[in-house]
Amino acid sequence: MKGKRNSIRNIIFDLGGVLLELDVQKTFDAFGEIGLTKEIMMKRYNKEENFFLQFEKGQISANEFRASLRKMIGNFVSDEKIDYAWNEMLRGFRDDTIKLLSDLSGKYSLYLLSNTNEIHLPVYSEQFREISGGIDLQNYFIKSYFSHKIKSRKPEPESFGYVLRDAGIKPEETLFIDDFEENCITARETELVAHQFISGERLRDVLGRYLPG
Repeated sequence: MKGKRNSIRNIIFDLGGVLLELDVQKTFDAFGEIGLTKEIMMKRYNKEENFFLQFEKGQISANEFRASLRKMIGNFVSDEKIDYAWNEMLRGFRDDTIKLLSDLSGKYSLYLLSNTNEIHLPVYSEQFREISGGIDLQNYFIKSYFSHKIKSRKPEPESFGYVLRDAGIKPEETLFIDDFEENCITARETELVAHQFISGERLRDVLGRYLPG
């Protein structure tokens, strides 16, 4: 660990589940109220042709995504109701996020790599501005990489390769923190130093294992 602690120059953060609190059940509950059950959603999610993943990779537009959901519901539901249900999983940022990012940004090159979409992006961006006094989330990062913009999502190796090439950083000097094991596995295969963030961990404590004291 000592060698890793001394070599880390860059940190790539996942967003949801690491910096941003998520509660996917809230979205399932909200869709249930407009006629779409969790079971139906998951059945479609697990099919080979998955419009949820297509939306995250920017392969379909927000309107096409909403149209796919309306088809599953079987009734007309307004854009506003669909967006409300879809955004219910976004529960705001962890308490120490701003202070932590402020402390790190002067010492390390920070990047964001998130599987996200064009409906979620403005909502959590506004959530961050509300707790930061108007500062944009992306101000703390050299660059943010969103799956729907780079057309690739974790755990696809290309998503990590894209960030490394675009940022011009070395994987062995870069710590990646994500809450999904499969994303961390692929990151390690790309030679990144990866940590799977587990619910209940404190992010400061995790960083302390990898960064110089």
